[in-house]
Amino acid sequence: MIKKKLTFPIYIFLILILYSKPLYSKMNSEILFKINEEIITTIDLENEKKFLLFLNPDLKNLSSTQIKNISINSLENRKIKELELKKFINFDNINISTTVDNFILTTNLGNKEILIKNLEEVNLNYSYFENNFLIDNLWRDFILNKFKSKVTIDKENIRKKIKNSKKEVKEYNLSEILFKVNANKSLEQLTKEIFSEIDKSGFEAATSLYSISDSKNFGGKLGWIKSTQISEEIFSEIKKVETLTPPIKTSNGYLILKINETRMTTEKINVEEEFNRLVNLETQKELNRYGYIYFNKLKKKVFISEK
Repeated sequence: MIKKKLTFPIYIFLILILYSKPLYSKMNSEILFKINEEIITTIDLENEKKFLLFLNPDLKNLSSTQIKNISINSLENRKIKELELKKFINFDNINISTTVDNFILTTNLGNKEILIKNLEEVNLNYSYFENNFLIDNLWRDFILNKFKSKVTIDKENIRKKIKNSKKEVKEYNLSEILFKVNANKSLEQLTKEIFSEIDKSGFEAATSLYSISDSKNFGGKLGWIKSTQISEEIFSEIKKVETLTPPIKTSNGYLILKINETRMTTEKINVEEEFNRLVNLETQKELNRYGYIYFNKLKKKVFISEK
């Protein structure tokens, strides 16, 4: 009888030991703000900082306040996207492995095990990393399906451009800052502010502060782009500079490009392959524009309450 009486208290004691760590963590996290009914805590903020720094290590050049503000903005934006996506999609049925595999290939990490090890070194759970990639990937697919019928591309002009292109092509390794001008600052004021931040913290860090493009999570990197894939208006500005272009007006806002490297390539052009690549490039530009407009409409409808 004595043994039976002791069993229950001991069981409770063991349960308390097992759960003491997560309970302690929850007690020490504070609510920062709510998006509709979704709570964002200090733990979420710390994880987001680690996530963004993992993708773009140059963020460390910014002040702690700047990194905090970028992380809060990133948390807000992704949560708004997640809430909208969950109206239409069951997340449980989605396989994100292909997107993560593509990330591993582009970053030369080798395999998933190495990625997980690198995340552990910065004390970031793989599940958090994977969930962020899931939302970003689903959002791109969502915008594609929603607006693809509205996208119009001048395909004849693209074919003409390919026909007139030379076999020896100059390629540019580019990074971008795509930004909008609002009523608070003129283009001149904002440009001066952006270039000042570039001088102070570096181009890659400045993208996280000012760019509205998804590339900001990767330091604005666009990779290698052939001169034949760049519009005449933008290419005419690139040719004038060695490193940074002035702001170039586009349909999506103003674009500052950084030329990281250049090279000449000689190749036999596969007309259909090049055509499809250019069509996809122009389509993505249009989808980004529609997606930006749609997201900002969503953001205005969402209720964000601070603690």
